[in-house]
Amino acid sequence: MSNVNNWRREESIEQMIPAPKDFGQVANNLCEKALNDAQAQLHPLLRSVELDRLDQRHEFIQAFKLALEQRIAQTLVAWQPGVQAVFKFDESWMENRKSWDGSIHLLVKVPRLSNAIKALGKKLDQSLVKCLKQLGWSRFRRRQSILEIQQVTPNELRHGISYGAMFYAVYSAPVEVWPQNGQRDESSRR
Repeated sequence: MSNVNNWRREESIEQMIPAPKDFGQVANNLCEKALNDAQAQLHPLLRSVELDRLDQRHEFIQAFKLALEQRIAQTLVAWQPGVQAVFKFDESWMENRKSWDGSIHLLVKVPRLSNAIKALGKKLDQSLVKCLKQLGWSRFRRRQSILEIQQVTPNELRHGISYGAMFYAVYSAPVEVWPQNGQRDESSRR
């Protein structure tokens, strides 16, 4: 009986995900808003610089990446009400923080693993690749994938297993991007 209830709940959540034709619009909106957020953080004299030249400015690229991570997190939460928190993480602790390779890695805290989140991540990734390639920036030209979304449960966090082990990393523990209160202590994340 509980399997039937879980299946129905997951099926109703999957209906909240936009139709495939709408993912392109969602990705375009995410990118446009993230670009606006990043430009708003620039010095006023730099805000009018052409977009293709802003790709060379480290502070703009970092602001754009953060804005995109936060906007994707907000979208995930809107579509998946069970999401408790969203964290960003580096693929490896050796990643060069000065040059972004164009990939985004998010870790979504959920009560239980969900196929709907996997499907959402794949569809959103495909749309983001198309959108970001249109910017003409070299970091996106050959990308086949941009967005990686992994899930972690409270049990995995509590026991430090699977993706929960990342929170015990010495060099690059995940950083919360949603909710953005940042005031919670480390123990409340687990």
